[in-house]
Amino acid sequence: MASTNAPLSVKTKKLKEEGCLHAFDVELAAEKLAEAVHTNLMRIQQRAKVPGFRPGKAPIDIIRKQFSAQARADAADGLIKAAVPEALKASGLKAVVFPTVANIRVEEGKPLAFELRVETAPQFEVKGYQGLSLTKNVYPVTDEDVEKRLVQLQEGNARLDRAGAESIAKTHYAVLDYEILRDGKRIQGAHGKQELVDMSSDQTIEGLVDGLLGSKRGESREFPVKLEGKPASCRVTVSEIKEKLLPSIDDEFAKDMGFDALEALRAKLREVVRGENEERSERELVSEIERSLLSANRIPVPPTLAEQQLEQTIERVSRRFADGLPENKLAELREKLRRQSEDEVSLSFIMAAIAKKESLAATEEDVQKELEKGLLKAETEAQKNDVREFFETRRASIETALRDRKVMESIRGSAKVREQSIS
Repeated sequence: MASTNAPLSVKTKKLKEEGCLHAFDVELAAEKLAEAVHTNLMRIQQRAKVPGFRPGKAPIDIIRKQFSAQARADAADGLIKAAVPEALKASGLKAVVFPTVANIRVEEGKPLAFELRVETAPQFEVKGYQGLSLTKNVYPVTDEDVEKRLVQLQEGNARLDRAGAESIAKTHYAVLDYEILRDGKRIQGAHGKQELVDMSSDQTIEGLVDGLLGSKRGESREFPVKLEGKPASCRVTVSEIKEKLLPSIDDEFAKDMGFDALEALRAKLREVVRGENEERSERELVSEIERSLLSANRIPVPPTLAEQQLEQTIERVSRRFADGLPENKLAELREKLRRQSEDEVSLSFIMAAIAKKESLAATEEDVQKELEKGLLKAETEAQKNDVREFFETRRASIETALRDRKVMESIRGSAKVREQSIS
């Protein structure tokens, strides 16, 4: 490795500038490379085991013949690591991600050269955030909304009981043992015992519901299905047929839910729906503000930050699927979310620019208030410790979120908001 104590006196030449990406050609003197190679060869000499010589006693010429490629590669690596900070300083740029190196040229007797790619924050004068004309959608709570919630509660408190029917119909639930076969062999992982199948819902095994219709208790049968789009067969044994029994929606049902009477339960559900509708209105209003900011500030984004944001979004979406997303779906989803990820990165720079221009920042008092809110929601001491640890380890992101909240409040304060009732 080359010594990094003395300056390397790097030479830089700008190759291109595209948005937030800057590319430079960086060159170090041939003498520096030769010196670093010689130093590495001497280090190799001290520990190299060469036939016919004791360790550390092989002549340097022999070491050079056998290890010159390794010494040159190690020298280049050390010099590049030392040169990057100097080249970055010489460029006068502030990188938002660690610079990358490409197109390395290492030739004996010639300067060491490589391409340095630097990504910076976009430079722009933020605009279009004051005096916005906005429309807030207001969603009234209807009796129909409340009755839908009552039905959902009823469904959630239903119980399954043995059906009086002798054979399976679309309205039933089947309890069965099954295995999926292809070419007479069971497919790995495609089997189960005492599985409950809702005959009224779509199943991951295509053809399962149709094949089960008409089956009786204790009956075994085999029928064609499709698994992941490929033909297979399903062998089942039905052990039980169940039906859903719904509780009546009356005062007794309300009491089971912790209310004095049905009207009290309805009033609570109306309050819940009203709160959800208000949250929906707020989300839509924030989205409208974000669209306005993006439209008024068309800025480039650092490619690496956009890619990192995309990968984080893909990971969040993928976690919703137990078996992950197939490669073809993953590629399709990546393209759909690419623009969204770029917009999210753009918004982070726009919000930071507004905060700087309006002198908005999260104070220590803001952070402590947010911490106290989190601690109030925690029920156990262990949960409270988790909250404290989260605030310690993620303080920077919490401060950014609180700052952005202030920015959004400032934008809302200067905006003209018209309410629009949505039926």
